[in-house]
Amino acid sequence: MPLIPGTKLGPYEISSALGAGGMGEVYRAQDTRLDRTVAIKVLPSHLSDNAELKQRFDREARAISSLAHPHICTLYDVGQQDGIDYLVMEFLEGESLAQRLEKGALPPDQTLRYATQIAAALDKAHRAGIVHRDLKPGNIMLTKAGAKLLDFGLAKLKSNTTPVLSADSDVPTQMLPITRAGTILGTFQYMAPEQLEGREADQRTDIFALGAVIYEMATGRRAFTGKTQASLITAIMSSEPEPMAKLQPLTPPALERLVKKCLAKDADDRWQSAHDIADELQWIGESGTQTVTNAATVMQPVTAVAATTNKRQWLAWGVAAVLLLSTLAFALAYLRRAPAESRANYTYLPWPTSVSGENGSPAFSPDGRRIAFTAVTEGSNHLWLYSLDAPEPVRVPGTEGARFPFWSPDSRHLGFFSSGKLKRIEAAGGTPEILCDATNGYGGTWNSAGVILFAPAQLSVGLQQVSDRGGVPTPVTSLDGARLEYQHTFPRFLPDGRHFAFLARSAQPENMGIKLGSLDQPQTSFLLRSDTNAEYSTAGYLIFMRGEKILAQRFDAEARSVRGDPVTLAEQGSRILASEYSPLSVCEDKWLIYQSGGNPNTQLVWVDRSGRQLSLVGAQGRYRWLNLSPNGTQVILERFEPQKVGNDIWSFDLARETYDRLTSDSSHNFYPLWSPDGKQISFGSNREGFWAIWQKGVNGNGDKEELVFKEEARTILQTDWSNDGKYIVYRKDGEKTATDLWLLPLSGDRQPKLYLATQFAENWGKVSPDGRWLVYQSNESGRNEIYVQ
Repeated sequence: MPLIPGTKLGPYEISSALGAGGMGEVYRAQDTRLDRTVAIKVLPSHLSDNAELKQRFDREARAISSLAHPHICTLYDVGQQDGIDYLVMEFLEGESLAQRLEKGALPPDQTLRYATQIAAALDKAHRAGIVHRDLKPGNIMLTKAGAKLLDFGLAKLKSNTTPVLSADSDVPTQMLPITRAGTILGTFQYMAPEQLEGREADQRTDIFALGAVIYEMATGRRAFTGKTQASLITAIMSSEPEPMAKLQPLTPPALERLVKKCLAKDADDRWQSAHDIADELQWIGESGTQTVTNAATVMQPVTAVAATTNKRQWLAWGVAAVLLLSTLAFALAYLRRAPAESRANYTYLPWPTSVSGENGSPAFSPDGRRIAFTAVTEGSNHLWLYSLDAPEPVRVPGTEGARFPFWSPDSRHLGFFSSGKLKRIEAAGGTPEILCDATNGYGGTWNSAGVILFAPAQLSVGLQQVSDRGGVPTPVTSLDGARLEYQHTFPRFLPDGRHFAFLARSAQPENMGIKLGSLDQPQTSFLLRSDTNAEYSTAGYLIFMRGEKILAQRFDAEARSVRGDPVTLAEQGSRILASEYSPLSVCEDKWLIYQSGGNPNTQLVWVDRSGRQLSLVGAQGRYRWLNLSPNGTQVILERFEPQKVGNDIWSFDLARETYDRLTSDSSHNFYPLWSPDGKQISFGSNREGFWAIWQKGVNGNGDKEELVFKEEARTILQTDWSNDGKYIVYRKDGEKTATDLWLLPLSGDRQPKLYLATQFAENWGKVSPDGRWLVYQSNESGRNEIYVQ
């Protein structure tokens, strides 16, 4: 008997009925404790004796309870009262995808957006060991927050090894009769061949259904149809859907390919993970149509025009390849006749969206045949190889956590950093070899004599060398204190294999740039001003960045000197602000690969505890290190401006959505913190030529900046301000250790106190609200983990 309005199930008061079906009844209700609207799914008492339905109901509760994702309907509570089992779920306002499809196909941008969200939700479920088994438009809600996946009543958990057989047809779930034992489980139009054959379902079964759903969203028609169940099953088992482009001409070719692979009859021929599908969909949505264009000048921003080329032409012409990365692109430019003649061509090629320049750009092998890069796979960085004569990149096994790959001179091996070690591996595959300790290194280079020169990620430490067979690394360069250098990074051997170029990072912007060094002597010399690392081309150029521009400077490798003025290759390159690294790689005098499109903006958003996005905050910009005020009304953050040297601290009023600049100079101002009373901020700066912590009043409390503490010799970074206002926690580079944790008293003599110093790198110390505990990051185990004491 249906529940009437006013009925209470625990603290939930029924408001109205929303629907009913074989799996129970759904009601709109009010949570009287939290004063919010919820949806309650009820298994009535007269059905609770049905063992199969009770099992499904319990299975749904277990499945949803393990999933917290912005595109999966949230489970708030479970309960039982008067013989009635019920689930309390998020109340979703909107319409089902099935209802929306009654109006026809979705616009391409909506199709890609919703498909990406559904794929991400499936990925979350699959990672939790849950196969949905009934993915269809009726089980997807379209809300203001995007697509929401629901109805896990038929889900299979990994622990359930016995396949459950039951029934159904192609009508929406809420209209289905109770399942009959011994028939097929699911909804026919979206079922994979293995389901129809009664075989075990796995995540690839959901991927088939996802392909059918995307097909229907894009075209307005179902992928498989039949006048009877028998003819429908025959279509799924033996026929191919009509090409999407024939039904919807605006369908991107890459989407057609993606869906076709989802709908492969053999599960082994499909995509093997929803994560890869989500990545591919995101790339399709952000990159648009594959194009080629000839450019009159070298590496200017590319305008998309409709044309095609084949791989043989691409290799023969030495054209530029633009490898799309989210809103950025990796561009490959022909160098033999450039930049002097400023000529280049471009070709769009599919590239994994999880590639991140932050962990090392795609790097050419010396023979020019392959490109190594890092990409996030299954939650961790891995090395991948892209061969210019193969259609798709392949992952290199055993390279979890890899960053900043570099090649051996013979192109047979790769060096990379992972888990606090420098490692090498055969490019053809094999077991990685550990060469030495190297905490999160910032780049390496390998000469023909078997010497690897690399940059430890530790500040206040120069470059080190080690044999390519392993051993104890030895120092090669020393930091120049007079120039306020605090790190040497991203070395590159010159053709003689003894001299090298590297980036010297300095607290003074005018001293930041490319220096030259030698394995044979400790002295180094300053070569040119640069904001990033440099790459050498045998065409006779060093390629680097100043501001937003990628430049090429004539360079005589034998005389080790520059001449003339630099030439602009690209108006908008990209660099990683944390390490002053620009993803650049050169293959002799042939090709340059670089990350184009400028630096990506950041969008501030509010999210709830489950990670669900609630609302956007302000306009997009280049922000870092945001910190919320104690009363929750303001945010302070680092803000970068394209034409300005250095970065400043700004405050942002969340109610008025207005910015207020708090610092204004050409230095690095970083990591702002609120005082516990919200009247002041502290921040780091190198404005006086040394590393220091400064304090400043805000919100009418005086804007005078006060030097709190300075450190002449080593870099420091404040990470927390204790709730009682007595201490600032900061990290400092140790003289014989990596990074250590210190406490700075804000009263009395203000003499800093060493808190924790070991042979490992301790970072990001945070004090608990009651002041009793310190939580911090350490690589004691060989990888970064969180500790508390």
